[in-house]
Order: sequence, then C-alpha cells, then structure tokens
Amino acid sequence: MFNWWNDTSLWLDSVEAKDQVGLLAYICWNLWNSRNRFIFENKNEDPVSIWMKAMREAMEFNQRGSAPAPNSVKINCDASWNPSNQTAGIATVARDSFGKIIQGLNACVHVSSVRVAEALAVRSGAVLAVHRQWSNVALESDNKELTTSLEADLDNCWGSKAIEADIKSLLASVNYVFSFISKSGVAKMTRTLACPFDWVLFPPAGLARLVSNDSVSF
Repeated sequence: MFNWWNDTSLWLDSVEAKDQVGLLAYICWNLWNSRNRFIFENKNEDPVSIWMKAMREAMEFNQRGSAPAPNSVKINCDASWNPSNQTAGIATVARDSFGKIIQGLNACVHVSSVRVAEALAVRSGAVLAVHRQWSNVALESDNKELTTSLEADLDNCWGSKAIEADIKSLLASVNYVFSFISKSGVAKMTRTLACPFDWVLFPPAGLARLVSNDSVSF
C-alpha cells in the first residue's frame, strides 16, 4: 500500500499527470453541467460535443503560458465586447517572475469592434509598463490577429491602426515581446460590472479564485 501511494504521489508531481488530472477535472465539470441542463432545462447534449468542449477548455488552461524570465513582468491583456451596445470591459493583470500579481487595471469603454477593444487592453498594459518603469515586459493577448500585427508591424486593421501605433510608441524605451494566450476572465467581469475597479486590492471571491488558479501554471 505504501509503495502504491509513493508511486502515485511521484506520478501526480509530474507534468504529464497534471495535464491528465486537469483534463479529467474538465470532463467531470462538463458532464455535471450537461446533467444539470438535461434535468432542469430538458436539453439533451451530444456526448462527443461534451468531450470536445472539455478538451478545448483543458487545452486553453494549459496554454496560459509560463512565468517570465527573472526581472521581467508578464502582462495579460484582455477585452470582452458586447456588440449590442458596443461596450467593452478591458483589463490587464501584471505578474512578476514568481507569478505574483503586482498590478492590474480595468475599465469600461465604448468601442466599435472587439479588435479595437483588444488593442485598448494591450495599450493599457503598455501604459502600465511605462508608468511603473518596467524595462522588460511580455504582453499577452487572446487576439491572435492583434498580436501578429503588433509583432510584424502589419497595421492591417483600420479601426485599431492608431492604437497599435500608440502602443509601439509607448514601448519605444522598453524591451518587450507580444504573444498569444487564452482569456483571463477579468475583462468579462468588468463588462458585466461584476468586477470593481479596485479589484487588485479587494478582489471579489470568484475573481480571487480565478487569478489564484491562473498563477498555478507558473
């Protein structure tokens, strides 16, 4: 019994085990949600779609990225846009090389597209980096077209072109990289007014769990 427990403990500490246990958790979560929808909403969902949704969520969780290099700051930038009233919540979360949250910003804005909202989120991250005088930063966004445009100086979106130019101008004296990453969740909570603007100091319980779980990947 002891040998089994010892072998199991060693396996659970491995990267492979963390991925598999994470996938199992998402499968159970989606099965539970599907069961509730069947009982309370009379919705019968396809098992394959449940499996694919669990796989997609697990992959997004595992792709949140690693910690930045020592003496660097990683800034997650995100936006959640509502096309019906053209409002968006934008948010940035900055972490040090240990995964500790050191600063964050969020705001509600009126914009014409999700691309513009995502660009404003990255701009707020750039403003934060300059204001705090961070010399090495990694800015992450879940908008792949935007990160590609910023990396390659494409300027391929008229709506966000000026904002993207401003981002580059702000970061002129900063060593930076742009990368694609999955959503953080703070922006959506901001848009729905579920996230206060002083969340860094006094985060709601749900948001505290979200950012705490997110730091586990470091």
